[in-house]
Amino acid sequence: MTAPPVEWWECYVQVPIQASDRVSAFLHDLGSTAVIFHEPAILSPHQEPCVTPLPSGEPQAVLQGAFAADTELSPRLTRLQVYLREQVAEFASAPWHLYCRPLRDYAYLTQWRDFFQPIDIENRLRVRPPWDTEPVPNAMACLTLEPGMAFGTGTHPTTRLALTLLARYVPPTPRGRLLDVGCGSGILSLGALLLGMPSAFGVDIEAEAVTVARQNAELNGLQHRAEFQQGSWEMADGVYTVIAANIYLGPLVNMMHALRQRLYPHGVMILSGIMTFQETALRTALDTAYLTVVEQLVEDNWAALAVKHQSALSGSSL
Repeated sequence: MTAPPVEWWECYVQVPIQASDRVSAFLHDLGSTAVIFHEPAILSPHQEPCVTPLPSGEPQAVLQGAFAADTELSPRLTRLQVYLREQVAEFASAPWHLYCRPLRDYAYLTQWRDFFQPIDIENRLRVRPPWDTEPVPNAMACLTLEPGMAFGTGTHPTTRLALTLLARYVPPTPRGRLLDVGCGSGILSLGALLLGMPSAFGVDIEAEAVTVARQNAELNGLQHRAEFQQGSWEMADGVYTVIAANIYLGPLVNMMHALRQRLYPHGVMILSGIMTFQETALRTALDTAYLTVVEQLVEDNWAALAVKHQSALSGSSL
């Protein structure tokens, strides 16, 4: 008896943990049904399972995706190899590794849903998938996200920490607008709108992320208050009472002075995507930009900061 044809291939990518979010986004863009994070971890191709967990704090992550074994499989993997060479090359001390094989456990194609459970933020906001129909407390806003192609669903510590700080620093009746740098799925922009922000403007260098953010805005009836565009912070105009940036350290440091100029004098900036060992470098950049940390949250070696203008520490709220 001949074996049935292979219909799916699973793909494992080992990358520096700082690059895991953008590589995950690219895997989604290539058509992966889902992406499961194993962090910290390394690839062990000659063992089963082929992912070996590492002690907390290690800077490596493994991302697991799955692709249909059709005529586009080979071009997809070629694009992935090129992308990894180009995008992860800056982490010379932690090279990437790629391992693919026929999918052994078809439950993977649906089990990713188990990783997206409803998340409550500060008793003010619930983030949930479309299939969750549990009643939401009257005092809480509800953000529904379609995770099939998401670039952030609140399950990662960087997103949860950023949402928590937004819930703490966006009052129920704020004024002004929010700038979301590296908007991904739009979760921070849309969450801030449901927390009370009048409007939000999000930018992302990935075209697919912008598409997903716009779809999520429509899913929640927020498309008239949220604008998403492909590009960088340079597309922003004027000043913002809240700026959110859930991105990795290098670009964040490079744009710090520019973001400061976009921050309302008594506004707040929510910074996430930073590992705890990178905190010193970030605080140095903040100090040179005359910004001061007013609160820091840490989870699983990830840190998020709320910062304000040094001159505004004794000033008024939003």
